[in-house]
Order: sequence, then C-alpha cells, then structure tokens
Amino acid sequence: MLALRHWFILILFFPVFAFGQYTFPYQLDKSVDLPLLGAGILTTGVSIYLDRRVEPLIEDQIGILAIDNIAGFDRYSTRHYSQRAHQFSNITALASLTFPFALLLDKPNRNHTGEILLITMEGALINAGLINFTKTLVRRPRPFVYNGEAPLELKLRQEARYSFFSGHTAVSSYFTFAGAQMYNDIYPDSPHKGTVWATAAVLPLLTGYGRMRAGKHFLSDVLVGYGVGALLGVIVPRLHRL
Repeated sequence: MLALRHWFILILFFPVFAFGQYTFPYQLDKSVDLPLLGAGILTTGVSIYLDRRVEPLIEDQIGILAIDNIAGFDRYSTRHYSQRAHQFSNITALASLTFPFALLLDKPNRNHTGEILLITMEGALINAGLINFTKTLVRRPRPFVYNGEAPLELKLRQEARYSFFSGHTAVSSYFTFAGAQMYNDIYPDSPHKGTVWATAAVLPLLTGYGRMRAGKHFLSDVLVGYGVGALLGVIVPRLHRL
C-alpha cells in the first residue's frame, strides 16, 4: 500500500523533476490530427451500432460453458470473484488518468495546454473505440460467468459478454504510457525518466491484476489490453513530434 501511495505521488508531481533546457517538442498538424480523430470517431460509432445487436447470455448458454474449453493460462480468473478487487482496479485506472495531465503542473507546459490535451484525447478516443469495437465483435463471456459464486443476475447482463479485451487495463496503460512518452520528449535530460517509465509500466499491471482477481477478465484479455494501450500511448505523441 505504501508503494502504491508513492507511485500516486510520483504521478501527481513528476513534472517538477524536470532537468535540462526546456523545449516543447510537439506541434499540431491537421494531416495528423484529423485522421486520428476520424479513426476514433469511426471505431466508436461502429461499436455503438454493434452494441445494440449483442444479446445477453441466457441460462441455457451459461449452463453449457465449460472451463475445460479455456486455455490453461486463462483459468486463474474463473476461480475468483471479488468486489474489493473490482474497486481496487477502478482506483488504479483512475490514478492512471492523471499521468499526462500532471505535466500541466509544470508552468512552461501550461502554455501548451491545448496541445497536451488534444494529443492525449486523440489517442484516448482511438483506444476507447478499439476497446468497445472489439468487445462487441468478440463477445467473450467474462470469467465470473464460469464461477458459481458470482450472482446469476450479473451473468445474464449484456456486459457479461464483454471480456475481450480489458478496457480498464487498456485505458490505464494508454494514459500512463502517453504521459511517460511526453515526459520523455519534453524532458530528455531528466534523470528520472527511468522511474517515470517504470511507474507507467507498473500501474496498468496492477489494474490488470485487479481485473483478474475480480473475475472480470482473463489473463489474455489483460495482456492484449495492456499492449494496445501502451502502443497507442507511445505512438500518438510521437506522431506529433517536431
């Protein structure tokens, strides 16, 4: 718990640890921004359309689901169902959202608030679109659907079919990696870059672990979500570099 508190403090205050000459390395460009925004809007729109066509599982379908049909490395999550773990993953995911915006605590960056916000939100929109599009397309039952301790009421909800891939983990990794990438580009001489990157890597891992302990996601859901979010978090800021 102490370590988590330390990471959260670092997330909030890492901009003050800047070293070297300050140069803002990003520039908005319609040729980059419009396609990114368009991709995010398109995937989100398609996912909303598909969501209306996803039917919840019925009891007969739940009854024939077999753990034996799940890969061995994914079975861990079927043995767990925890509201505390669910709440923990919500907290770590919310903490991740502060990562890019903590850059605005450093006064010079406030002159570039628009750039930081737009770059962050472009990637976030694509990330959300990919998450929701994939969930509505794959329709994988969540691990708790296989768990006898989970309430039947939850298993009969549409949301119970949205296991792949982990949205919490993807959102967490996107925001932490985007923040770390921007920190890396804005403060290339900072001796704290390693700590920032390590924090960016660990926080979504904690989120993913919480999702597995909650019975919300399989290991494969978490790994894919982590990879998608991290990849976007690195690529989107780099597309805007001068």
